[in-house]
Amino acid sequence: MSAVASASRAIPRGFVMRHAMAQLIMWSAFYYLLPAILPHMLAGTGWSGVVVSGAFTAVFLFWAVLSPVAGAIIDRGYGAVAMRLAGGLGAFLLLIFSVVQSQTLALGILVVLGLPMAMTLYDPCFSLMITRFGAGQSSRRAITVVTLVAGLATLLTFPLVAWLASAGMDWRWIVRVFAVLVCIAVAIMPADGVVRSVAPRPDGVLTHSGGKSRAMAIGMAFALVMLGHALLLFQLPLQLAKLTDGDAALMLPMVLGPAQIFGRLVWGALLGRMALDRAAIVLFGFMILPPLMLFMTSGLTVALIALIIQGAGFGVQTVIRPMLSAQWIPETGFAQQLGLIAMIGLLFMALAPVLGAWVAAASGVTGLVAMVLAVDLAGLALLLGLVVTARREAWA
Repeated sequence: MSAVASASRAIPRGFVMRHAMAQLIMWSAFYYLLPAILPHMLAGTGWSGVVVSGAFTAVFLFWAVLSPVAGAIIDRGYGAVAMRLAGGLGAFLLLIFSVVQSQTLALGILVVLGLPMAMTLYDPCFSLMITRFGAGQSSRRAITVVTLVAGLATLLTFPLVAWLASAGMDWRWIVRVFAVLVCIAVAIMPADGVVRSVAPRPDGVLTHSGGKSRAMAIGMAFALVMLGHALLLFQLPLQLAKLTDGDAALMLPMVLGPAQIFGRLVWGALLGRMALDRAAIVLFGFMILPPLMLFMTSGLTVALIALIIQGAGFGVQTVIRPMLSAQWIPETGFAQQLGLIAMIGLLFMALAPVLGAWVAAASGVTGLVAMVLAVDLAGLALLLGLVVTARREAWA
């Protein structure tokens, strides 16, 4: 790499922090706002909770399907412009959603929110970081900083919604407040983030089709871990509430956000120095601990510890996934392949509520935890296969 290219990949702190703050706001407004306002929205409108929850699922499916399209846009060099336009569209959709009175129209508008989610949340930002800073330590640090800051989104969204509601603001005005916050995020987002044309890696043997097949395999490995996480998130508190103190059990997911931040700090201090494939194996092995603990006992204390471990591991996989992808996938068309990986994971997570409810209804907490353990083990096995193949074929 030339001296000029190396200099262009130096990390400007302002660039990273502005993206980090934008991600914090957009995760709060596009993702966590939905469950945060749900009880207020249902109380204020009388809309069907089942129908609204179905719309939320449709939002995530739309987000998943559009993720590779967002990556293709970034590969063509329009990343910064597209992210800002998508953020503006998201603010507009939130504003319109807060105004319309018809349930059908409001939820239809909400589904379209999947488009700005696909173009702004994490993976597009990670693609910009990796293309600008390379696939080494610089982008590791940049992505870790972004995820540390954006990981505070739950601590921003839920307290802010609760405070605004306690101050007498109805759900429509709360949504408008978040639409204004998104406008601020768009304003602070760096303009200098356009992905430039990049050359294939030096070995010259990696093809676009090879990159796609690898992306699908990587996506499946991480999607299995994401499915296990979503199964615990959506069903474990509900199932434990039936067996123990309901209120205490339903509060358990609150530890996931801080646990993710803790996991990323540990990653930065320890795992960040490991080879990425080795760190990924350690992580996937670590993710097996929560279902093993829950399989032995389902008490609230054990569940709390298990979810802290689960959250810490899930926070680290958010960082490792794009970095390992950058190591194993050709640079040409990388953002689109990263979007494909994201799509697979999101589709698996979208299955979790229904699949978890079905398994829990048939076999209770034991069956649910056994399924989580099974999918985590399958993810680890697939990852080990990828690592062996990568080392044998010397993927670069």
